[in-house]
Amino acid sequence: MNEYPAGVSARPALYSGRRHRALWVTGVVFSAGLLAPLLFLFAARKGIVPRTVPAAYAAVIYPLALGRQWLPDPGDWISWTLAAVVLTAAVHAALLDTGRTPGG
Repeated sequence: MNEYPAGVSARPALYSGRRHRALWVTGVVFSAGLLAPLLFLFAARKGIVPRTVPAAYAAVIYPLALGRQWLPDPGDWISWTLAAVVLTAAVHAALLDTGRTPGG
């Protein structure tokens, strides 16, 4: 027996609306990705993503951000890698909690 009406998620929603989602995605992009691990930690606590997701983003974003300041950057590879990870995190954040149903 399905205890939830059709189209209602069994998990709590991460975003309260489109505006809230847009603010998070914009924050992830404009913070150079530094907000991404925090967003995904919040999502992991709500059970929307596995706990490994915020750890993975933190393990990639924070060392890249620090390395951008301290390491030589021939060809801007650190900047391009950081940009790719930030855009990936922003797309991931935008797709969170969309189209979830109790069975899937």
